[in-house]
Amino acid sequence: MDDRPRAITRRTMGRMLLAAPAAVRPQQKPAEKPDKPPAPSALAEFIAGNEAGLTPAERERLRKNIAETEQALAVVRDFKVPADVAPAVRFQALKSTRR
Repeated sequence: MDDRPRAITRRTMGRMLLAAPAAVRPQQKPAEKPDKPPAPSALAEFIAGNEAGLTPAERERLRKNIAETEQALAVVRDFKVPADVAPAVRFQALKSTRR
């Protein structure tokens, strides 16, 4: 068997990115569900307003989905990784083609 590390593919990176929020959740306190949904941001209003061919119900659903996604991203971005956590990706320099 070959012991050399494999290159990370787009598929593997996608799996890692999808698994990252799930790996972060158990370490944090369970978040209390807010009583009302988050208010749509200016970005959500802009995107929903510029999408052609949507019904008012679809526009409202789009605003809500964007606001919820922004809220989830804020939780992930605010998470502090301790200094003793090893990196998930190992850097391996490529051989130069120059001589």
